[in-house]
This record gives sequence, C-alpha cells and structure tokens, in this order.
Amino acid sequence: MSFDFFTNIGNNRDNNEDNYLIMQPKNIQAILAVADGMGGHNAGEVASKVAIDTIKEFNFDFKKEITNQIESVVTKANENIFNYSAQKNDYKDMGTTLTLCLIKDNSLSFGHVGDSRLYVYSDQLNQITTDHSLVNDLVENKTIKPDEAFDHPNKNIITQALGVDRELEIQTGQVDIKANDIVMLCTDGLTDMVRFENIEQVFQQNKDVETILDTLGNKALKNGGNDNITIILGKL
Repeated sequence: MSFDFFTNIGNNRDNNEDNYLIMQPKNIQAILAVADGMGGHNAGEVASKVAIDTIKEFNFDFKKEITNQIESVVTKANENIFNYSAQKNDYKDMGTTLTLCLIKDNSLSFGHVGDSRLYVYSDQLNQITTDHSLVNDLVENKTIKPDEAFDHPNKNIITQALGVDRELEIQTGQVDIKANDIVMLCTDGLTDMVRFENIEQVFQQNKDVETILDTLGNKALKNGGNDNITIILGKL
C-alpha cells in the first residue's frame, strides 16, 4: 500500500491554497487528507495548512473505534482555524474544505466537510463523499438534473467549510476495501475541470497509478486549470 500525489497551482491562480497529507504509521495503515483553502490575502493557504497540521498532531488510536476520532480531529481543526482568524485581520473569514480518510487492513473510515472528494475505484469509480454545495443541494431536491451540475454557474458555492461556523455538519462513514482497489482524494480543481465519466475512463484505461495520477492532473490543466489541483492516489 503506497500513495503518491499531484499538486499544481493551476492556470489562473497566484498561489496554491491546497494542502494535503500522506502519513503511513505502519504498512497496514494510512492517514490521508486534502484541504482546499479560501479567503483573501493568502488566508486560504493558512486555513488549509492549519487543518492539515491539526491532523498531523492528532494521536489516532487504530485499536479503538475510529469514527469518533475523525469527528474530534475535524472539530479541533475547525476550532484552530477560528482561533487563527482572530489573530490577524488578514485571516478574518478564512476557511477550508477538508476530506480525510484513515485506512487499516480492509477498512476505510472517512470524515468530510466541503466539496473536495473521496473516491474508491474497484472495477468502477465510486464517489464516497457527498458535496456540501449549493449545486448538490439543487440536484438532491431535483431542481436540476445531475448532468446539469458540472456546467452550473454556481457550482463553486459551498454550504459547509471549516472556519466559517462553529457548528459543523461533518459527514463520516466507513467502507470496505480490498486488494487492488484504488483510493483517490482530490480537490475540486480536478472535478470542476474533468467530468466523472472521463475520470472513470482514465482509471479503466490505465493500470499504473502514476500514469493515472499524471493523466488526471494534466487533463484538469488542459481543460482550463481554473483552480489549484491536488490529487492523492494509491493502490491497496
């Protein structure tokens, strides 16, 4: 089990406000996360870094139930971002998405806030997380059709983010995984530029993880690269 990453500033940004984490305490364990920051004066980069640093410093106990620990670390990250926001005017109203997963043996546990995503590929590509976004709300209440979401003018409006509200709706869950499954975490710099069916096609046509990673990153850039792009990918 090994993981690699692709991160790029994109074609239209002055700095990369994404942050990511790959930690493997033991060869049967992994802690992975992506965070997509937002806010002026480079504050988005600060918010996403605070979220990732909070996870780095958290003492996960893989011998105990993991979902409560995920909720605790996401809540702590939210508190830490609020505390940083109070320190400088430039940090006011900063925030970040956060998608986090912990892998042990054949189990993947996750926590999620915002519109970064977690996928598992096993013969087909499955989106595990649900976007906290205006467009996803419109799809769920059937105001728009799913295939209209990709080109919707308000697709970048998120309804949940760390640092924005003291009360968070954290999506958590657990899925079973098996040998040769591929796990992907990504920011919306990928999914806003490359449609789901085209992402899945890349997985279907390539067996090498590095090729998949580079192909997806370069497709996002070629299709516009309107935002920072960060992807974590690994085969179990």
